[in-house]
Amino acid sequence: MERTRAVILAAGKGSRLQSEKDEIPKALRKVGDKTLIEHVLDGISFVKPEDITIVIGVMGEKIQQYLGDQYHYAWQKEQKGTAHAMLCAEPTASGFDGPVLCLYCDMPLLSQNTYARMVEEHVRTGAANTLLAAKIHPIPAFGRLIRDEQGQLCDIVEESACTPEQRLIDEVNVGIQVMQGSVMWDVLKKVQNNNPKHEYYLTGVVKVIYDMGLKNHAYVTGDTPEYWGVNTMEELERVEKYLKEHK
Repeated sequence: MERTRAVILAAGKGSRLQSEKDEIPKALRKVGDKTLIEHVLDGISFVKPEDITIVIGVMGEKIQQYLGDQYHYAWQKEQKGTAHAMLCAEPTASGFDGPVLCLYCDMPLLSQNTYARMVEEHVRTGAANTLLAAKIHPIPAFGRLIRDEQGQLCDIVEESACTPEQRLIDEVNVGIQVMQGSVMWDVLKKVQNNNPKHEYYLTGVVKVIYDMGLKNHAYVTGDTPEYWGVNTMEELERVEKYLKEHK
């Protein structure tokens, strides 16, 4: 397995999970017998702890205390979007030219096989950026993959910004990416915030890489519960029920 680094975004408040009421950050919300972030760390167990940076924010010191000092930590003091959060990890995750997994703390069902396959696809294709995508029906409110006339991935458009034609695209972004360390930090710095929230989104790297003449690759799969995120109490209950039924 190619040596891989990973950056986990875990700076979120988790307001819809009532995490603030319980005085814990989102990443430490229990799902089954483990916290959200422990599920994710299990999924990337092929990455050495010293090659993992966890981006923390709200109540981040509790994550540090819970997980210990085997990982690197980076602080996102202001919530300016996922690309900005990733840039906060530059001091500890840069200086490495190989594949860097960019992932979230709220997708506890993603398997080690899926993460490893993404890295393998990234290395095999020689892409600057590889993202996890899926064909899901009915089409969920996820970002749509936009391709040029040659079939090359050139952009991701969030559903709220889609044209009626783009809403019919059934290739959707799941959220996990692998970026090549040699270009990653320069690319992140070029992401624009021209959206209603004026935030810097990680999905913006797709257009930046395409405009630079580099290659994006989409690892496209079918629908699977692995892609269930945990952002609300209803989603938490759904994942907990699934874990009980599939022990």
